[in-house]
Amino acid sequence: MEAGANTARIYDTINLKETLDRAEDLGLAAVVDIPMPKFVNDPEFYENQELFDLMKTRIERLVQKHKDHPALLYWNLGNELYYPYFYKTTDFFSNFNILIDLIHTIDPNHPISTTTIGANKLRVLSIHRKSPNLDFISFNSFGVLSSFSQKLRPIAPIWSGPHVITEWGVNGPWEAQLTKWDAPIEETSTKKAEQIKQRYHDYIEPLRSNNSLGSFVFYWGKKDEVTPTWYSLFGDNKSKTQAVFELAKIWSNNKLDYKGPGLDYVLLNDKGALESILLSPQTEAEAEVFLPVSKIQDIEYRWEIRHESWYKSHESILAEGIHFQKKGNKVIFKTPEKVGPYRLFLYLTNESDYFATANIPFYVLKPNNGE
Repeated sequence: MEAGANTARIYDTINLKETLDRAEDLGLAAVVDIPMPKFVNDPEFYENQELFDLMKTRIERLVQKHKDHPALLYWNLGNELYYPYFYKTTDFFSNFNILIDLIHTIDPNHPISTTTIGANKLRVLSIHRKSPNLDFISFNSFGVLSSFSQKLRPIAPIWSGPHVITEWGVNGPWEAQLTKWDAPIEETSTKKAEQIKQRYHDYIEPLRSNNSLGSFVFYWGKKDEVTPTWYSLFGDNKSKTQAVFELAKIWSNNKLDYKGPGLDYVLLNDKGALESILLSPQTEAEAEVFLPVSKIQDIEYRWEIRHESWYKSHESILAEGIHFQKKGNKVIFKTPEKVGPYRLFLYLTNESDYFATANIPFYVLKPNNGE
């Protein structure tokens, strides 16, 4: 709210009453996602009558309980369900429409949407054709946001209805460049802030004249997806990334200058992440931070190494026993003893409420290991 936002999208319905109350206290409207299984993974929930009835009962109770909350703006019936194409033979269509009609009956005062990925023309037409009782369609769109309008333009004679961009932001890990061991390469927080600013003005803002009802920048707490910093807009002690500043500038239309730290890139042993850096165990390595030459900064550096987590869990575990020798914008450390993929993380802070961050992946491999 301090940044100028007016609406929040809520994915989790656990303790929903408390969350809606909190939104009301902050002066925010709330879009409530109704959790549903993805058809692509669990079609039986839509094709098995017993399972569908259980889901229907759960949804009925949820809507009945919260339909009169003053913070509620609209219902989002399922996130990225992979709504089946209209030519499929499935009970999904009739049962999904039963749920839409059920919600409309219980709560005629709030609209209903469902969220799909990107701008898949065939899926949009399938939703339009098979579930015309939806009030509008919502879209999650990250790196492909630049081509969103262009992709949907061919179906405009059939569908050009109202819509919401329910997730947008920086490129997702699936859109990133990869190391040779398939670790996604993350942009710096400075670059992410530039992307947020550019994508809003170039792609989100023009949608206002094209039946857009609004947009939600993606923020999921301190979400650990590939890394703990990929999507996180905030750090410890309520510190903020530059992306928060850019969003506040957009939403509040202020003219302030950014006072937080910024960076250009990080090299490890004079190599960038795209060079797929291989290091031997327990050997000395040096990282260097390159800062914008046009900006004088009085900053503090904090370094850490974490085990790569993309292939086994959503938790990025801190590597223990690493000692860093800081020398201004450089740091020297001894690589971990255990063979495997890691990331070196950097955090920059100054006297402001903002911080900057970057990371660079590397792989510890024994010289006599032929893998």
